[in-house]
Amino acid sequence: MDLWCKKLYRFLDGELESGDEEHFRLHLALCRACASGLHDAMQLEMLSVQALCGAVAHNDAPPPPASVRLPLRFSLPRGRWRHALGAVLAMGLGALAAFMTGDGFRPGDAWRADASARELEARIAYPAADRYLPYVPVRTGAGGTAALATEPPVPLRTLAALEERGDLHGIAAAYLVRGELRQASDFLSRSAPSLDRDSDRAVVAMAAGDWRRALDLLEGVLRQAPDHPQALWNRALVLRAMGLTLQAAEAFEAVARRGEPGWSEEAGIRALALRQGGSFLK
Repeated sequence: MDLWCKKLYRFLDGELESGDEEHFRLHLALCRACASGLHDAMQLEMLSVQALCGAVAHNDAPPPPASVRLPLRFSLPRGRWRHALGAVLAMGLGALAAFMTGDGFRPGDAWRADASARELEARIAYPAADRYLPYVPVRTGAGGTAALATEPPVPLRTLAALEERGDLHGIAAAYLVRGELRQASDFLSRSAPSLDRDSDRAVVAMAAGDWRRALDLLEGVLRQAPDHPQALWNRALVLRAMGLTLQAAEAFEAVARRGEPGWSEEAGIRALALRQGGSFLK
């Protein structure tokens, strides 16, 4: 048992900080003792719900003899732990299933290798997540629901394997391609300083609408690496969002001249649309 094993109850009770909570989820994928403890906790919760329902339906019935009562191995923390149950079910059961099936590291699952389109307009400065795909923005219908199918979460075993390799930027990229900004920001803050990391921190700022901070980060990257492809692309997006149409068109034209398959063609179309007073996609 290591230090993280001792935090199972705090995780169930929702008492861990966001960074520790994410770290514990990754620990859960590799620790059989904690996976077993999670399973026991969920069983006890279901038993308590069943017992409560039975008590409501049969409140005149005498209590069962002590000899037939179910033994409890430990008491389950109450309170806010139910708030975390959805996350536990989504991520924890995946870990339990992985233990049963023996599934290992599948990197393609992390960065949507099988996708046919991208929903993120910005580029991610992590090679496996920067494969060109046509841009298809998420549409919202009545009530603000997305028309596109919801992306499945990153497999927990994959995340755990990436952390075991020390690839925190890869984890952040996996969250970024799914638009999970809080998790992406957390892992970016913990990853080693680099120009690629700053470029992706700008993507988080862009998604939050903090265009000035995004521009500062991107221009800081480009001062050190003027040909940084992702920073060039994302800077063009920021300039467009700030209403600097001509500068945005020029920035996209610079990307188009780089000759990157897919990205350069799209950049040329975006530049032309900006110069003609239109938009790339409506």
